[in-house]
Amino acid sequence: MQRTVLTALAVAAAASSASATQFWNLGQSRLSTSISNAGVVVGDNTSTLEYFMWTAADGDRSIGGRVAGDGIGGQSTISHDGQVVAGTVFNSASGTHEMGRYNVAANTWTPLGGIGAVSDAETSSGWGISGDGSTIVGLGWVTPGSAHGVRWRSGTGMADLGSTNPGSSSRANTTNFDGSVIAGWQDNDNGRQGAVWVNGVQELIFDNNAFAASEAMSVSNDGQWVSGIQFGGFFAPSELWRYNVTTDTYEGLGNLADGAEGTTAGAAMNADGTLIAGGTWGFGPAFFGTAIIWEQGVGVLRFSDYLDARNVPYEAGYRFALVTDMSSDGTWFTGWGLTANFELTSFVVNVPTPGSAGLFACLGLAASRRRR
Repeated sequence: MQRTVLTALAVAAAASSASATQFWNLGQSRLSTSISNAGVVVGDNTSTLEYFMWTAADGDRSIGGRVAGDGIGGQSTISHDGQVVAGTVFNSASGTHEMGRYNVAANTWTPLGGIGAVSDAETSSGWGISGDGSTIVGLGWVTPGSAHGVRWRSGTGMADLGSTNPGSSSRANTTNFDGSVIAGWQDNDNGRQGAVWVNGVQELIFDNNAFAASEAMSVSNDGQWVSGIQFGGFFAPSELWRYNVTTDTYEGLGNLADGAEGTTAGAAMNADGTLIAGGTWGFGPAFFGTAIIWEQGVGVLRFSDYLDARNVPYEAGYRFALVTDMSSDGTWFTGWGLTANFELTSFVVNVPTPGSAGLFACLGLAASRRRR
């Protein structure tokens, strides 16, 4: 078996050395949130409080918009082709911050309005975009103290997704390729519960013990699979999970063998839901966690082990903390990490096309042997 594993490692190393695999450190004051299928990244510039866009060829540039904070919500997300960005932007006509749509080619933002109310400095905020760029989802204020998930669609405008718990808030975090399946959260008596809207109709997510699954963060292209956050405790460690929207079934996917930590997040998913990435961390910030990835038929690995198995080089001493997004084909990844000097930065990684589950099961075994 050892010779078989070593042979598999050699094959993988030879294949990856022949492909263009690279790592980029985007530096401090950059918190990446989304990546296109061609590796175009958007995120927060915490120094200027505007969104940035990054490409390997041109580096990063400011694209405007407004980073979350001081009563303003939202995050920048990018369509699969890299031509449309969603987020939150200031509308000078209304004097408030609103969900917005950025046209990359024209370098222009369009504020998209809200659903009737203003809270603090905003009327709505953008949190996610469909793969085809036609649909933007997020949060809109119904009253100054209550908000609903909202969906803006090209040609039809803004729609209120509502709340199934009267008087409680909801939010839409993400959506599938064509905007027909939206995932996010619904407030209940114990906090946020994962929710899915299929063609505008909400369903709540429960785990296999009939407990409310936590906030949903990622969805597959066809809308069949959803993943998100789970909070653990001393007797019930957190783990990655996957929910099948079609069959209404929940799968616990596990965590690292030593990953009995407080929170686990499935923040990113590939097109068919067979690859889920995110992070696991204790009761502090996600910055100090461990980035993880689950592959169907393989299980959960450290993201660094996943890269090592594919012979992908990265900065010496870099600690991957959280994968925030991946391309739909699972070859581009972005997220947050710490340098050897404990500087918080964002990273971008380009990897070969994921291999067969059987091969990487062997690679995962080899990685676990190295750790022991």
